[in-house]
Amino acid sequence: MTKDGKFVELTLTEFDQWLKDNEYSRKILLIQNHHTYAPDYATYNKNLNKVSNIQWCKNIETYHIKTNGWSEIAQNITTFPDGKIVLCRDFNKIPAGIKGANSNGICVEHIGNFDLNCDTMSDEHRKTIIGVNALLCREFRLTPSDKTIIYHHWFDLISGKRLNGKGITKSCPGTNFFGGNTVESFNSNLLPLVINSMI
Repeated sequence: MTKDGKFVELTLTEFDQWLKDNEYSRKILLIQNHHTYAPDYATYNKNLNKVSNIQWCKNIETYHIKTNGWSEIAQNITTFPDGKIVLCRDFNKIPAGIKGANSNGICVEHIGNFDLNCDTMSDEHRKTIIGVNALLCREFRLTPSDKTIIYHHWFDLISGKRLNGKGITKSCPGTNFFGGNTVESFNSNLLPLVINSMI
């Protein structure tokens, strides 16, 4: 575990214990999955020995404040290609992740560009993404499904309504994120892995 102000870097095992050790004042019903698009794996790996995972989150926060005008970093959690997790925005604070799905959501940002023909997810990252979704479902007593684990792509950017990929959308968390960003792809690919991880 590494701490720097509000940012805390954890392994998946440490995150498991951290969830058990903390209390939450907000009702959590949704786990949002996002990808950063930029930085992608190439940018991350190029700066591997220069920029720590926590510093990446600080850089993202600076961008979110100065460019987007938000009060702090948007996401509650960031996952990294090396399998580490950084806690960002306090879990008791509503994230700035998906219009229409923030009030009862936890926003999880995955470093990388998971659109088709872009980044190939590392084994460590894959394990952490599955694990984070499973641990959050366990902690907040959510039955894993496409109603509790959601992709940004499923929500219209203007209205904030869930249209399952129709309307004006981002590709986030990527057109090749665990095989695709559609509801059908989620149900076929990521969902069974999360369920199996909870057994």
